[in-house]
Amino acid sequence: MDNGPEISSMELPYNRELKKEIKKVSTGYIPRPLQAVIHSRLKRFNVLVCHRRFGKTLLVINETINKGIANQKHNPQYAYIAPTYKQAKMIAWEYIVDSTSEIPGVKVNKSELSVEILREGIKNSSGGWAKKPDKIKFMLLGAENPDSIRGIYLDGAVLDEYAQCDPVIWGEIVRPALADRKGWAIFIGTPKGQNHFYRRLEKADSLPETWFTAIYKASETGVLPQDELEDMMSDMEPEEIEQELECSFHAAVRGSYYGEALREMEDGDGDQIGYVPWNPRYPVDTHWDIGIGDSCGIVFRQKVHGIWHYIDYIESNGKGVDWFIKELERKPYSYGRHVWPHDGKNRDFITGQTRLEVVRELKPGWEWEVQTKQSVDDGIQAVRTRLKTSRFDAQKCARLLDCLKNYQREWDSKLMLFRNKPKHDWASHGADAFRYDALDDKDTKELKMRRDNLPRTANSDYNELEY
Repeated sequence: MDNGPEISSMELPYNRELKKEIKKVSTGYIPRPLQAVIHSRLKRFNVLVCHRRFGKTLLVINETINKGIANQKHNPQYAYIAPTYKQAKMIAWEYIVDSTSEIPGVKVNKSELSVEILREGIKNSSGGWAKKPDKIKFMLLGAENPDSIRGIYLDGAVLDEYAQCDPVIWGEIVRPALADRKGWAIFIGTPKGQNHFYRRLEKADSLPETWFTAIYKASETGVLPQDELEDMMSDMEPEEIEQELECSFHAAVRGSYYGEALREMEDGDGDQIGYVPWNPRYPVDTHWDIGIGDSCGIVFRQKVHGIWHYIDYIESNGKGVDWFIKELERKPYSYGRHVWPHDGKNRDFITGQTRLEVVRELKPGWEWEVQTKQSVDDGIQAVRTRLKTSRFDAQKCARLLDCLKNYQREWDSKLMLFRNKPKHDWASHGADAFRYDALDDKDTKELKMRRDNLPRTANSDYNELEY
């Protein structure tokens, strides 16, 4: 997180290393001093934590354009990824269009939020191609549906406001996309509690050879005039100032339902979140959040000596119930009950079957159960109570814990207040599955013992011959 030499402007070489006159083009971007430091210090992988109005989006857009034009690989392509497609358009679209408008061969596709720069080919003396014609492609994408990005290749990627993105976007989607072309990545944003963005920064700090990290606080950068900064702070809550301006990962996440409780669990003696192995002596119950065309999350729990143990969690998008059953079969657990939310009894319009009927046909030997419908508020309160008497496996339940930390109320931008209902985003599936779990206090082992101990005969003085 150190400083480096400044650069006063950015001119972009065009068709570099080709045997023809090199053209130079300008995006019109003149970096601020701290932006210039960042441009000079960037490595292959980077994490930048920046206060609001630092100028991070313009910085990364111009860095991407610069690297794209200098890239002599065939058909390089780059992605700017925001938490949602709508945010990507609102935040970065005008920047990338304006910054490429003077570059020869530019082609704008507004419907796909992409910009291409066509590059001429170079013929050799025998008439063949020394370098074939190609194009540089810049794409704006949203992280709300990670599977829609799966399978592409990338020469570089920007993950903006990564704290608000579904964390699978990096490990499952973007990182593999960079591999064959040895592409680069920049994570950039403001904190939102100690979630996956915080862990990414921690890991990057431990790998200084390949990662550059920096934190830029509003009180230290001088980007915002002091009088404007003071005026802003007078209208903000203390946790907003810490998070949005001072880049604190320890500030409470505004609107979070369970953030404070989870922070207390993490700050405790380490007993509630850590290594919580499967105990073969106790049955494993599963609680599902099911969706059609949406993610499905499954929580795995045991009750051991009166304590709820959460030993595993799985989630996937666009998979059928048969896929999840196979995943459950692959695990070594001895199952008790498989509990679905109330909509498990909804009938399919085409087949006429309920989802419950379908799974009972697939696994007739398993014990399936559908909960009665209960209010979301009751479920949220049940979760707060359940967290006090629960233990989580930190590794296998990492995704579930992320969902619980980031589960928050929906913000009404017109009324400037939080609505009394949860925001539906990537965190909803795990949080909903756990909410259904928290509403279920049944101990499967006790239930089984009671059934097994039921008397098989009855004592009676009744004699039918006497009547």
